[in-house]
Amino acid sequence: MLSAVFMAGGGCGAGTVGKAVRPTEPTAGEALGAVEVSCREGASDAQPLVVDMTSSERVDLEVAMKEGVAIVAYDCKSMRLLPACKLAGTYKFAGVSRKEEVVKLNDQGEIAANLPFNGVKIAGGVDRGAALDLALVLIGKQSTTISSAGKPELTGRCDGATHFVRSASVGAFAVDVGTRGEARLVADVFGYGANAKSASQRQSLNKDGELGECRAATPDDLKPPAQCRSAVRLELVPISADAPPVVDDSKPPPPPEPTPLAETCPAGMSMAGGKCTADTAVPFVCAPKDEAQCEAQCQNGSAGSCHNLGSIIEARQLERGADGSFVQTAQARNDKLNKLYTTACDGGVAEGCDRLGYIRMALQAPRAEQLDAWQRACQLGHGPACRTLAEEVLRSTSPDLARGRGLLDRGCKLGDPFSCASLAGSFLKPRSGAAPTPDEVAQGVVVLKDACDVKRPFACRQLANLYSDGKLVARDEAAGLSYYEKSCETGDTLSCLNAGLMVFAGRGATKDAARAEALFERTCPSTDAGLSCADLAKAFREGKVVPRDVRRAASYMERMCTAKGIGCTEVADMYLAGKDVPKDRDRALKMYDDMCTKGGGQSCMKLADEITRTDKARAKELYGKECGGGLIEACDKFKKLGGDPATVKRP
Repeated sequence: MLSAVFMAGGGCGAGTVGKAVRPTEPTAGEALGAVEVSCREGASDAQPLVVDMTSSERVDLEVAMKEGVAIVAYDCKSMRLLPACKLAGTYKFAGVSRKEEVVKLNDQGEIAANLPFNGVKIAGGVDRGAALDLALVLIGKQSTTISSAGKPELTGRCDGATHFVRSASVGAFAVDVGTRGEARLVADVFGYGANAKSASQRQSLNKDGELGECRAATPDDLKPPAQCRSAVRLELVPISADAPPVVDDSKPPPPPEPTPLAETCPAGMSMAGGKCTADTAVPFVCAPKDEAQCEAQCQNGSAGSCHNLGSIIEARQLERGADGSFVQTAQARNDKLNKLYTTACDGGVAEGCDRLGYIRMALQAPRAEQLDAWQRACQLGHGPACRTLAEEVLRSTSPDLARGRGLLDRGCKLGDPFSCASLAGSFLKPRSGAAPTPDEVAQGVVVLKDACDVKRPFACRQLANLYSDGKLVARDEAAGLSYYEKSCETGDTLSCLNAGLMVFAGRGATKDAARAEALFERTCPSTDAGLSCADLAKAFREGKVVPRDVRRAASYMERMCTAKGIGCTEVADMYLAGKDVPKDRDRALKMYDDMCTKGGGQSCMKLADEITRTDKARAKELYGKECGGGLIEACDKFKKLGGDPATVKRP
């Protein structure tokens, strides 16, 4: 029988269990005994099922995902939603290719590992020889574009927070008591199949959603059916101790590196057949770096292992033999990768379909075959593949603008922020070169506002530019300033500079020198100073927007040099000439010397020029080094000091 607590829908706490042990030689079909669960070291990604949530817990999750990004405390054995902990963000729905499966949980260890809300309690109520049958129907995903988060970004009561919900696979599910070794169909577990139990036998059935409505859904649906929108499986991403670095997603990234599927199960368990299990008699997803295990499990029928094996091989450089020739040619390697990723893709691994597109491109396969791979990845819910496919569609000889935008919109809804940026660009900067229509501008602004709400720097900055210059939308400097400040809060220092200059000049807000000063400090902080310092220094050097202050300009340049090693030559020049700063030849020479040691050719020449009279030997050495690098001027000066350019070492 099934736990009475679970059937009643009441809350219950998860217990504490010990170390997992993987059986060494299980017999195929043999019923496994209870397997205890222990977590892998360190925080990691996870993909737990949530079909064991009580009604009240499910309502709390739905509310949390409507109000922002859901935060949980998760340790592989239990999960607890933290509704009072907040992270700004939104979720959007995108349909995916429907997937139906019956997952059979055969023992207490599998139940505890796969049902983190109430699994430990449920496991105690399952009779010996029985199993839990989970009928799962997945038709879409609710995803956020937030890919990483840090504890400084959280607000509210967040004690114990470990992960945020990156996405939720939605659809319907049914849970019933079954028998180990008994194969059942989805419809049977839902109670609709020819082999379904009678009404009196379905006392233990727990389900959410209607199978018929789910089967009528398509990947193109804009929203899930009313009776097919329950969260079934979550994608959890660890929350870091510090705020994540700012990523400029205004420009599409280069083609992705091959990445294996992450280990999302407790220690001693692997993903197999949609569940975490310690049973090695069934094909399971291999450890990401274990090539031998991946090879064996791929041959055993694990599509995920075929993908992982492909990732290992693709990331490895081609080997050379003793004679210098390649042991394996790129062609032979790509042929093998093509087979591995095809198997992974056919097995429903979206990431495998995505890699297959790039391998087919390398093999110069017909364009239709390349696009088919990305289309399949996109339909399976891989946002970056939708963007790749959209770019191919939009830059073809006969671009299909409507389809391209539709794919970008889908990628955006699947959580790919670069798709959102490209979608906004397609509206505001049409590839035809023509000015965008008012409707296109309005749609582009909506996309940018959604992205800015989840703190995407490019979106807030672009909105600020739009409202500040007033070319495509009505000029509104107050709105422009607000968006610059939002972008500044995400760490975009150029937006901090623009906001500071506006506040200092009284544009979009009352003139406020103190507020402007705070924004300037964020533009060029004492530590981690970047290129925006140069723009701020230029503003104070020129004195057009802010009062001219050459000493302050110099200090910003020196901050940038100290923090990033950028602009150091210009700072040294300033000290050497006494321009904007007190003249300090020794300080300038030390800076030239430091940069020369790090490989700066220009700094070596300047240092040599300055010490020719005081340290002829060192100057000659420096000129000789730069002469060896091919600098004709250095060779001439080396020769004047008695050197022979023909004798210098060249790279």
